Amino acid sequence: MIGIDPKTGKTVTGFEALKRRFIRILTTEISSRVKRRKVGNPALRCLGKLQTPQTTLIIQNLTLSAFTEHQNGLSEFKATQCIAQPTATGYFIKVIGKWKGNQLKLEGEL
Repeated sequence: MIGIDPKTGKTVTGFEALKRRFIRILTTEISSRVKRRKVGNPALRCLGKLQTPQTTLIIQNLTLSAFTEHQNGLSEFKATQCIAQPTATGYFIKVIGKWKGNQLKLEGEL
C-alpha cells in the first residue's frame, strides 16, 4: 500500500499509508470529492446531533460500513470492532481489525 502524507507531501508505505487512508476516510463526507462521490464516511451526517447512546451506536455502525466500501480503498483491512467515544468536539473512533494477518488498532477524531 502506497500513499502520500497530506501534511508533508512525502510518500508513505505500509502501515503509515493505511493510517493516512483511515484518517482520510474517517473525516471525508460522502459526495464531497468531485470525481469520487462514494468515498467517505456516512457517520459525519450524525455530527451536530445529541450524543446519546443510540447516536453513538449509529456512528459505530456507519463507520464500520465505510470500511467495507470498495471505493474507500481499505479492502485489505478487515475491521472487527469499532468503538466510538463521545468527546467535547465530536467522537473519538477506535477501529480494531486485521491487516496482512496482524491485529491492528486505528484511532482518529470524528
